Amino acid sequence: MKKNSISFFTTAFFILFFAYQTNAQVTLQLGAGLGYSTPTGDYGGNTTEFYNGTKYGMESGFNYHAKGRVGLLFLNIFGEIGYTTFSGEGEATPGQGNINISNNVFSMKVGPEFPINIPLSPITPYLMGFVAVNTFSGDVEFQGVTGVPSGTYDLASATRVGIGGGGGVTFSMGPIKLDLNIQYHLINFTGNEYKIENATSHDRLDNYTSLNDGKDPAYLSGSDAHFIKEDRGIGAMEFKLTALFGL
Repeated sequence: MKKNSISFFTTAFFILFFAYQTNAQVTLQLGAGLGYSTPTGDYGGNTTEFYNGTKYGMESGFNYHAKGRVGLLFLNIFGEIGYTTFSGEGEATPGQGNINISNNVFSMKVGPEFPINIPLSPITPYLMGFVAVNTFSGDVEFQGVTGVPSGTYDLASATRVGIGGGGGVTFSMGPIKLDLNIQYHLINFTGNEYKIENATSHDRLDNYTSLNDGKDPAYLSGSDAHFIKEDRGIGAMEFKLTALFGL
């Protein structure tokens, strides 16, 4: 009986010790930050390419985000909510008409981080990956552009699933951790489609008021109504600085 009691207390001790160690290594951090995003793939280009339906003509923009991180032993799980603004301005064709484009991308990301711990160092590098749900909004303004009535028109809301990855480094500064990272984000990994949402009486205009990152199935060379020839990839390189506070 005595031997069984010792065995019971020994087992209970190791269970409690393991639970304590596990809880001691579970951390929670929350914070917010700013970033700078540069369009890649077909999301860049110029306004002439936007007018021709080959690219989107976006220039670099700013990102505002909130981030949470949960540390679980040797792995971190992070979640991020972000809002990025892109814009572009220029001629429709050389010497003719002007276009102003504005895109807003609201993103929700989640994924793992793999920290590389350096003993006795306040710096912790890490690698990361994520999946994202991205919602587009914005508007486009035409002034004196052939085949398109002048005015400002809203972009129909569209949602795409994205993926991405990157790396970063965390600097420990007392209760604050500064998180600096670089992410590549393929914003429209799935869901590409050609779809007219905000139909007007102007066929060419309809192509600009929806995201239309999929090929027009009725594409016809030289057509003013069906000129989006191929699927278009939307991506961005994102540079971010976040201040995180441990809870």
